[in-house]
Amino acid sequence: MQYIKKWSIKHHAAGIFPICHRNFSIPAVVFSTGGYAGNQFHDFTDLLIPLYLTSQPFNRTVLFLITDKRYSWIFKYKEILNKLSKYEVVNIDKKSQVMCFPKLLFGLKSHKEFGINPSEFPYHSINDFRNFLRNTYSLERETIDDYYSSKQRPRMLIVSRNNTRFLKNEGEVGNMARGLGFEVVVREIEQNISLVAKFVNSFDVIMGVHGAGLTNMVFLPDNAVVVEIVPFGLENLAEPYFRIPSKEMKLRYLEYKVSLNESSLLGKYADDSVVYRDPGGLQKKGFLRFRSVYLDNQDVSLDCGRFRDTLLQALEILKN
Repeated sequence: MQYIKKWSIKHHAAGIFPICHRNFSIPAVVFSTGGYAGNQFHDFTDLLIPLYLTSQPFNRTVLFLITDKRYSWIFKYKEILNKLSKYEVVNIDKKSQVMCFPKLLFGLKSHKEFGINPSEFPYHSINDFRNFLRNTYSLERETIDDYYSSKQRPRMLIVSRNNTRFLKNEGEVGNMARGLGFEVVVREIEQNISLVAKFVNSFDVIMGVHGAGLTNMVFLPDNAVVVEIVPFGLENLAEPYFRIPSKEMKLRYLEYKVSLNESSLLGKYADDSVVYRDPGGLQKKGFLRFRSVYLDNQDVSLDCGRFRDTLLQALEILKN
């Protein structure tokens, strides 16, 4: 929140209002692109999905007033912004005039992590949002193809990470997947979201270590498979971030829990350390400490013999 500008709402007595320098006939929405914006998971769960929910009732006749404006963020998601509003976004921080609107929404409506509750206003679902993305980026595949009848190998994208939570033997894992019958691409996700959307949409399986790269499952066709590699100690984060959302998105979800023997945390602490004994207890003592141990300073090296069963399960799911 230290990266979010503070705003205040002041009430005036009836008939006592500032003089309007500019009057608008359309409603407006004020929101910030500060905070964790720039991390793709937070881009979607904190901003894009809530912005979709907030702006849908206006049918593009709404003005976006952005505070803490990040031009790189606006450029990255310009196609989505243009689909939600037919007006140029306004950097409200640079406006000194009094702007008057018939209706103003302050902040964005969010239902839950990386998802939508269809029983809440405006009564859309996460699959409505996915269809919106398909239309926005002109994605060709709505559902996975029957690759068995066309004798094609199922396509698997392994999301590569070069910083934290690096899959140290991703080459070995990729070769094993190829040997089992997958067409495998190992790649780090780039910044051009339009290209990323079309690229990810061409796959039947996305696989990666828990992290923002798996957010790109929003672009997968229906009935595709998500394989999340959950590093040691992060089991509690897997469910709300990716397991539940993937099922609500009409995707099939598989989870591989990394054992301590597959984690770079092994040997870093005393044998009886709370890091090994009780990750959940450490999380309760403060997220920053928890994050520094399990998220920021852990890599994984999979036991391919053990992980092979997960890949075979993915193949079996694709048959059905």
